[in-house]
Amino acid sequence: MTDPSVADDPDLSTLVGLLDDEHVRTILAATSAEPLSAAALSERCGVSTSAVYRRVDRLVDADLLDERTRPRSDGHHDTVYVAAIERFELVVDDGDIDWTVDRTETDVADELTRLWGEF
Repeated sequence: MTDPSVADDPDLSTLVGLLDDEHVRTILAATSAEPLSAAALSERCGVSTSAVYRRVDRLVDADLLDERTRPRSDGHHDTVYVAAIERFELVVDDGDIDWTVDRTETDVADELTRLWGEF
């Protein structure tokens, strides 16, 4: 039985195509440090919010970025993004090419503590 919580690695052409984009790399780096909204990512990347959403959608589809809901004290909520990848490794050895994607681990207890602290 396959564990649905474990994402399959995207194919190499998808990874390379995504990582070839400077703004995608900025989004991944920024969201590895802290959860950020599309507006905050737009400021960091120096591109429009719609351009950020296009990239975010591609990253979420490739399971390289997670979308989360951050509650606000006024009862509303924000959507923020968090990198779902810690490392991408490409190995060329003995006539073969292999790649691995190391994903971030989400600890439920840590996530609940973080959310509680935001209230």
